[in-house]
Amino acid sequence: MPGKTDLFLSAAIALLFPAAAGFLLTKTGALLPMLLYYGAAWCLSYLRRGKSGYELKNPDKPPLWFYINTGVIMITLIIAYAARIESTDSTIWGLLFTGLIWTTANASSKQLLWIYIFDSWDLYGREKTSRTGRYMKRGAGLLLFSFFVGMIHALYWGRFLHTVNPGGSLGILFIAATSLSGYLHIVVWRKSGNMLYTFIPHFLLNLFPLFWTGYSIVPFLIK
Repeated sequence: MPGKTDLFLSAAIALLFPAAAGFLLTKTGALLPMLLYYGAAWCLSYLRRGKSGYELKNPDKPPLWFYINTGVIMITLIIAYAARIESTDSTIWGLLFTGLIWTTANASSKQLLWIYIFDSWDLYGREKTSRTGRYMKRGAGLLLFSFFVGMIHALYWGRFLHTVNPGGSLGILFIAATSLSGYLHIVVWRKSGNMLYTFIPHFLLNLFPLFWTGYSIVPFLIK
């Protein structure tokens, strides 16, 4: 169960890391903050929770919410195609790196940190807390979760991950759909206890736009 250390770490990461990632992006490129992001996600999962949450051997049947989340992602991909930004200067090696390495690393790592932030507050002292106290802590966890996911995309990812035009009604729909999927990751994790079922829809969201945009992340990694 989470302790006071987790409350501090999760709040510090949620409030400070997005701005730090944006600052490092301007100084070093995208790679360093990306490595810090993914490294923090995996390290905190093992050091604070004792496991990553990925159960790959004989996983239980996915819950209904996994299919709901995947359906939301399918709708999101349709919107992403309609509002696509096409790249014309990508190399085959850049596309392969983005499609094989980055998509896998990104989709397997980000939710670990998102859910760590939420769980740290939602599960802290749960057995000894009143119903009102549990709702307040859950609300705090959701606020920190929302702040982190929103700000890390605004200050970091959105500045170089250009596959969807953010303007207009389609851009708003895309942001709304991906935000909904982010919250559904929490539900899927709680229902399944297996991060595999949060990885799959996120991987689809990362991978498929590359086919119609030709986007490569490589030029943005090192400044």
